[in-house]
Amino acid sequence: MAAARPFRDLSAVEAAADQATAGLDHENLLVGFSGHPRIGDRKPHSAWSSAEQSGVSQADIKILDDLRAANFAYEEKFNHVFLICATGKSAEYMLDECLRRIGNSPDVELEEAREQLRLINRIRVNKLLEES
Repeated sequence: MAAARPFRDLSAVEAAADQATAGLDHENLLVGFSGHPRIGDRKPHSAWSSAEQSGVSQADIKILDDLRAANFAYEEKFNHVFLICATGKSAEYMLDECLRRIGNSPDVELEEAREQLRLINRIRVNKLLEES
């Protein structure tokens, strides 16, 4: 994206971010996924991740336990963190999505996770622009 600057407007920045995500090969997608905490993880992570996962903070302990188990089952199958654009989503929704996506083939899931990374990147690019 840095090489494509300057951008004429926000839509050009967003398009460049989308293109960057679309162009990632398997290895670089895994690198991108690895920078994200597990959904519902209570370990310290970035303020942005905490805010994006705020829907988890209202969840009851049963949902959190189920989400933790689903995260581990997902990671066991796909060898990477379950990635979902958590902004505005409830813990129940994210749990349902994790359980649904565990049924995907590795190739289908890689593309679902890529799309989630694209959505997260869009949100974060806009936050960066708002801060500057």
